[in-house]
Amino acid sequence: MSHIQQPRRKFLQIGTTGVVTALFGGLPKISFAQPAADNDKGLIVREEEGIHILSRRKVPITIKISKTKNGINGISFCTEDMSPGRKMRIHKHLNNDELIFIHKGEGTLTLDEESIEVKTGDVVFVPRGIWHGLDNTGTENLLMVFQYSPAGFEDYFIENGTQVGMLTKVKTDEEYAITEKKYGMVYREQQP
Repeated sequence: MSHIQQPRRKFLQIGTTGVVTALFGGLPKISFAQPAADNDKGLIVREEEGIHILSRRKVPITIKISKTKNGINGISFCTEDMSPGRKMRIHKHLNNDELIFIHKGEGTLTLDEESIEVKTGDVVFVPRGIWHGLDNTGTENLLMVFQYSPAGFEDYFIENGTQVGMLTKVKTDEEYAITEKKYGMVYREQQP
């Protein structure tokens, strides 16, 4: 009797492994984010905290979570407050995915070649390499919350913008082009 059961057990061991391998072997490998060495305890950023920047377009941006400041590599977290009539130039990120949440207001979002109306509560995922832009078509400020993954692109705003309360940075077109290349930022049309 043990002579018969032994091959069956062997089949079950190999058979189960074979079935699992056949079913799941072709799936992409999943890896879990590793905590950043500088910040493995978690982080709370209060409403008034963050790096407050006026962008090149003089739009208020707050960097709440940053790779450089907070040591978080996987994702950054920022806000942008666009007044009515403001337009974000159509652009794409070569190195970062972006997640956009319309916290307040309404506008028209360009996603690749499509124009889409967005309003409070809408969420948009923009994969790296996809053209996108946002126009505030409403009558109130549009507050956009956005994240980059991996983190790091938020430093583009620091390099090209001016921290609130500081003298405005004056840069040449060549200097802007250098930071655009450094951070993988491509505009569809050049600055007017």
